[in-house]
Amino acid sequence: MMSRSKTQHKAGVNAVLVAVVVLVLAGSLGCAVEGSRRPRNTATGEAHGDNWAVIVSTSMYWYNYRHTSNALVFYHTVKRLGIPDSNILLFLGEDHACNPRNRRPASIYSSAALQPSTAVYDEEIEVDFRGTEVTADTFIRVMTGRVSAKLPASKQLRSGPDSNIFVFMTGHGGVDFLKFRDTHVISGAELGDMFYTMHEKRRYKQVLFILETCHSESMLEHIRSPNILSIGSSSKHEDSYSRSSSPELGVMMVDEFTGASMPFLSQLTTQSRATAADYFAHVRRSRLTSHPVIRATTFPRSPAKVLLTDFLASTPVIWPLDDEIQQHLPTLALTTA
Repeated sequence: MMSRSKTQHKAGVNAVLVAVVVLVLAGSLGCAVEGSRRPRNTATGEAHGDNWAVIVSTSMYWYNYRHTSNALVFYHTVKRLGIPDSNILLFLGEDHACNPRNRRPASIYSSAALQPSTAVYDEEIEVDFRGTEVTADTFIRVMTGRVSAKLPASKQLRSGPDSNIFVFMTGHGGVDFLKFRDTHVISGAELGDMFYTMHEKRRYKQVLFILETCHSESMLEHIRSPNILSIGSSSKHEDSYSRSSSPELGVMMVDEFTGASMPFLSQLTTQSRATAADYFAHVRRSRLTSHPVIRATTFPRSPAKVLLTDFLASTPVIWPLDDEIQQHLPTLALTTA
């Protein structure tokens, strides 16, 4: 017969062993749960895997404040609708929030009202590429996966053949080109080749591409790869225009296309049934100075059958950790004798 002290010691050892097993199992299950957090859109009938967003402002200089604002409007939209920062790549060619000419330091607004409701810059923003990092070469390499092995995973587009990708680009451009920080350009041919490479490397299932720049249609005409739906803020021979001037900051706050998009985007939820055609019709009704265009020549469905939430929203699939522990945890009996 064991003494009382030995019995207590054995019970204590068993309790410690069970605790260790629980922690180890919970840790392994925790990894499984985390790995299953692939943003999937369960609100639509179009089956696909994870969602990604690539949002790019290509401009530098204080007077291009509006381009950063444009990008951040779409950044906040996809983030609000469930796409996590781990699946968002944000390129900002200029740090307007911390520009010495900014009379509202660490702030960016989408309206001349400069109210909290129109603030689009906050401490939770994760900028992946900023300033001189924003080049045409870097953008193309990230999109096609031709990056250095030293580039952090958080700065890589880790998409695959089941991924839907939303791409928004804004900046200054002309016929068949978009400028990057006034020092580089991406041509229409390079843009088309980039998407072709992505298709050949099976880096997407479908793409929604929105380009807000002058003569944007001239760039979209070069995109011939399958399953890409494109929207441009202007026709081939038109400029795009800005709106909402701030006397305090001395800059335009947002471009017309993004400004017209904001009321529509703000109404979206993860369960919304609004289509790309609905969105485009809303923008066209807004009577912009330019004439937005939509191209679905390589897309398998009509824009009227493409839900915006297939690209702008995601619903994480999460396993209940407690249920998983109960399912996998072996029955362990504690003995006191």
